[in-house]
Amino acid sequence: MFQLAMLIPTTAIVLFWLLLAAKYEEKFEEITSSINGDEYYLSELYYIGFQIMDIVHFNIKSDASRKKIKLMSEVYGKKYAEYYYYLSVGGKITYVITVLPVIFLLALLANNPAALLFGAVIAGIFVWYMNESFKDKLTARREEILSEFPQVLSKMTLLVNSGMLLRDAWNLIAEQSDSILFQEMQLTATQLRNGVPEAAAYREFAERCGVKEIRKFSSMVIQGLEKGASELTMFLKDMADELWIEKRNLVKQKGEKANAKLLMPTVIIFIGILFMVMAPVISGL
Repeated sequence: MFQLAMLIPTTAIVLFWLLLAAKYEEKFEEITSSINGDEYYLSELYYIGFQIMDIVHFNIKSDASRKKIKLMSEVYGKKYAEYYYYLSVGGKITYVITVLPVIFLLALLANNPAALLFGAVIAGIFVWYMNESFKDKLTARREEILSEFPQVLSKMTLLVNSGMLLRDAWNLIAEQSDSILFQEMQLTATQLRNGVPEAAAYREFAERCGVKEIRKFSSMVIQGLEKGASELTMFLKDMADELWIEKRNLVKQKGEKANAKLLMPTVIIFIGILFMVMAPVISGL
């Protein structure tokens, strides 16, 4: 009975997948050929997801999409954020729609409904992996920015306190490295040289970095520019002291997380050994 019930949806899904594979590969060949296959598994099949997005008229301008694109702009830049979001959604749909026929075929051949649950878990793992992969990149980027910012702020405080204008101090510090934070500072320095108002340039800098401490810095700097150099210097010094404390706490938290990650494999191994020891005892009862 189960096999009969599965026959129709299995046939429909397999035919649908084959239709997409046969008809739309060339349509998205330019996009799929540009995808990094080492980073995106089965990227050569992503045209499946892209076509389904076309069929359902996926709205890349919706509120939910804009929030995701804003996060992606931190990692990939504002220029390419929409492209990578489109890639992410298409990839997830491709994984699900590719695993589905396999799930249904296995369930049909094995005459076992449990295969459906197993397949759903596999599809979920693919989607989870893509989400976690991006979250890891975003977190690593923000942590790198935050770890370098206290030192940058300390240098800026010394230079401004010695009488240098903030924008001149910014330009000088921005050229001292090519790491992520300094690249963002260099972009801001370029904007300032091209005539962008200081307030707007610092505000955009904070948005690109996506770190709340830098948003606070940007907000206070804009206020300091309006009130005068004395208050700006005082603010920079206070915030530099505050961020050094936060950096020490961040290093401590990362150490605790590393210990937790090392503990998990140990626990799994212990449970496995315990099971191997207890299994003969239990079977002998």
